[in-house]
Amino acid sequence: MIVELPTEHDGVVEFRVHSTTADTTSLVWAKGENLVAPTTGDMGLTASLLPNMHRGEPLSVEGTVDSGLLESTEEIQAIFSTWDRTRHVEAPWYHRTPVEVQGVRPQTINSSGPGQVATFFTGGVDSFYTLLKHLDRIDAVVYVHGFDLSLQDLPRRREVTERLRLITKSLGVELLELESNLQAYGDEHGIGWPDYHGAALAAIAHLLNNRFGTVLIPATHTYSHMQGLGSHPLLDRLWSNSTLKIVHDGADATRMDKLRFLADHPIAREHLRVCWANLDPQRTYNCGRCEKCIRTGVAVRVAGLDGQFPTIISPSLKEVIQVPDIGRGIYWSMMRDELVASGANKKLRAALDLVIARRQLKVWKWTSRITP
Repeated sequence: MIVELPTEHDGVVEFRVHSTTADTTSLVWAKGENLVAPTTGDMGLTASLLPNMHRGEPLSVEGTVDSGLLESTEEIQAIFSTWDRTRHVEAPWYHRTPVEVQGVRPQTINSSGPGQVATFFTGGVDSFYTLLKHLDRIDAVVYVHGFDLSLQDLPRRREVTERLRLITKSLGVELLELESNLQAYGDEHGIGWPDYHGAALAAIAHLLNNRFGTVLIPATHTYSHMQGLGSHPLLDRLWSNSTLKIVHDGADATRMDKLRFLADHPIAREHLRVCWANLDPQRTYNCGRCEKCIRTGVAVRVAGLDGQFPTIISPSLKEVIQVPDIGRGIYWSMMRDELVASGANKKLRAALDLVIARRQLKVWKWTSRITP
């Protein structure tokens, strides 16, 4: 793959990526006020490394690349390749590939970038926790339309924007709203958002590096649950360069810990948003029906906070038992463990036992199908 240098016109920063084997070209773009096209290849390298690993092509990046970031691509590839050996046993997704750049910028010892600090923010549990925990040092929050909400989903985007503006005005931080097709770019190359979202966030951080020297990525899991994920304590820091420090924040706290912290903040209680599936067209904020909405409703109950988050719908035990696919099931196991430790709510604990057992049966059927 050949990654061109970004250019800017009419508030849109874009670059093209050419496949050297399929004779196709992808256009990657981000749109926002006062965006400046990077003069280096760091953003393009960050956005294209995983798609390139999936395609198994050599990667060539126009422009200069920070020497530290270039060196980190070896470790990033090693991490994804290692995860891949257990996750895609029959047909590996990722292949280590050589990375060539037009020029290398040397790292300067004790160099420092712009002084401002930003954090990615969606209004969810993880991002609210990071924002409120570091409110005294955060200058701006960044929300990217096209990541957790489709660019075509205008009604929900309008409500999210309205709420984000109320939140940031109340807290006295700046809101930066961008649009981008990076999520679609990952899909185009066969990479799901769970693997790609950390690199996509890091690419946006590089786009904003002319202003921000530190960008926080709110943690999804805790240090005790280190399964492979696109945003991860091992990975996020590796996307940094000499003038940009990318920080994975909040992996010290469980979902219930974060909810208890947020319960002390009226702005978080009033505007908490966790939904991305949007299964109920009548509800444009949290649908209350998808796995994440139901899971968050259960977490609120396990944390002893029923009724304190008006945007979170409390599910019935029947809805818990019949919850849609729970993916890797980490959160559900954590919630069950907390109920076991406290001895509380035995009916809810029994419902979680059924949910987890159903997932384990599904995993067993899948592994028995591929095991000779």
